[in-house]
This record gives sequence, structure tokens and C-alpha cells, in this order.
Amino acid sequence: MGKITEAAFIKAYDEYADEIFRFCAFRVYDRERARDVMQDTFTRTWAYVIAGNEIENLRAFLYKTARNLCVNELVRGKTFSLDEMQEVAGFDPEDDQLDTPERSTEAALLMQHITTLDEASQEVITLRYMNGLAVNEIGEILGEAPNTNSVRIHRALQELKKRMHV
Repeated sequence: MGKITEAAFIKAYDEYADEIFRFCAFRVYDRERARDVMQDTFTRTWAYVIAGNEIENLRAFLYKTARNLCVNELVRGKTFSLDEMQEVAGFDPEDDQLDTPERSTEAALLMQHITTLDEASQEVITLRYMNGLAVNEIGEILGEAPNTNSVRIHRALQELKKRMHV
């Protein structure tokens, strides 16, 4: 990609802001904090661009920035469980995509099982299936070889199947 124009950056914001927000929400478990981190992700990325730096894969760069900011946010503040968020704040990151009670129940059960996985597995499952990133993009974000993440995704899916008795 190289040099990013303002128009390309605005287009990227329109395309990726919602998925970056969802990614942040699953990491910091607070809707307002996630929104702030998402905004900070784009602000810092734009500052990086206008400083003359080049970005090869803007989507991966945004996720990597968001991931680092989420880690910083978690170090600074208290974290909450996804169940607490749903009970207290009515948070549901997939709310508009769950069109039937059955799908809603299945998604809630799946999320409950995902949160029991180790953090690395949760992260790759979230990036791959909730945010729709390709394995090579996940590798760029996490700084790992795509093959490592493919194996991690496969193992996490196998573990989820065992836990869900599928």
C-alpha cells in the first residue's frame, strides 16, 4: 500500500471502525473505553501517516495499534467479564446480527465457551471469526508466522468442540 492518502484513510475508517470497535470491546469489556480506544487507534495511525511513515497493510496496522492500546488500557484499569457487561450494561457486540432467538442463544453459549480458552486462543478466534481477518493478517497483527496462527486456530476450534460436546 505504501503512502496513504487522506481519502484512503477516511475510507479505511468507514470500512474498519466497527470491526476495530468490536475487537476493542472484546478486549477491554467496556463499551465507552472500547470506543475511546478505537478512536485513539485511528488518531495515532493518522499521526503516523502524516509523519511520513508508510504502511503496507492498513487493516493489519490498525489491528496491531488497537491491540497495543487495549493492552495499555487493561494495565491501567479494571477488567470485566463478558457476562458482567451483558448483565450490567446490556452490551452485545453482535446485537444487530442475531436475528433469531436461537442464533442469539447459540452465540451467547459460544461466547461463554470462548472466554474459557486461554488468551492467545481467544485472540486468534476473535480475529479470525468475529473480525473476519485472514490468517496472514492475524500474523502481521500478532507478529507471528501465519502457520503458527493456523495451528492455534485449529487447536482452539478443536478445544471449543470438546467443551461444547459437538
